[in-house]
Amino acid sequence: MTIRHLKTFIAVCECGGITRAAETMHVAQPAVSQTIAELERYYDVILFDRLGKKLALTDYGRQLLAKAKETVASFDDFEALANKRTLDNRVWIGSSLTIGKLVMPEILNTVRQNCPAVTALAVIDDKARIEGLLLDGTLDFAIVEGDVKSAELISEAVGGDRLSAVCGAAFPAPAKITPAELAAYPVLLRERGSASREAFDGMALANDLGVNVAVESASNSALIACAKAGVGIAVLPEALVAEDIAAGRLRLIQIQGCGFARIYYLAYHKNKRFSPAQNTALSIAKRAFG
Repeated sequence: MTIRHLKTFIAVCECGGITRAAETMHVAQPAVSQTIAELERYYDVILFDRLGKKLALTDYGRQLLAKAKETVASFDDFEALANKRTLDNRVWIGSSLTIGKLVMPEILNTVRQNCPAVTALAVIDDKARIEGLLLDGTLDFAIVEGDVKSAELISEAVGGDRLSAVCGAAFPAPAKITPAELAAYPVLLRERGSASREAFDGMALANDLGVNVAVESASNSALIACAKAGVGIAVLPEALVAEDIAAGRLRLIQIQGCGFARIYYLAYHKNKRFSPAQNTALSIAKRAFG
């Protein structure tokens, strides 16, 4: 059965007969009769009682007429929306937290300035959630710190940064320490699953360290505040602490033999088909990293 069958059925009901329905639809009368017969035969129902030259809806026909009108109205709504192509101009971009602060504002503003017809929307969260939103199709693409884990996602390197170990100006720790010596100090870290935490945990595992985690948080700002207050040594993206280091509010600590370099990846689902608007936003996102 097709939407044509339902529209023909509705037309016959509203016009009061097959002849007038055929005239209204600009089709031959036998075509309308055949369509109604196909409906009745397919569903094994009687839609009309034939009373001489007149058609009268059966009780079952009246029930189906109401549902047919609902179905056709929904289909018309679908067609109207599809023909407007408004959804093709909407782009959902995701990022992990550090990128959300450092780069996402530039990406969103550039898309809006250069492509006023495109609606750019963003989700900024930890990497694990961003990957989940890529997998379920909520996001069109995303930029995250550290490589993605799912084989369903395609990723390409677009930039990078490094982590820095910092503490408050008066915190009792030397400017250079070994990884083993770090274990003696309280450490302030991002939550498990974040790219920053994965980088730190990889270093700790490589050096067989037992780490004293004093504060664990999804908020970089909270960790910076704790470091300034002398709670411990925080390991955070270099760009987020550069201003506080320059102002003397934080002090850089070099952990010997640990570079903490990270790569930024642009990721999207391997089955994703990009609209022209989404492709434009994708190109802008790549250029934001030079």
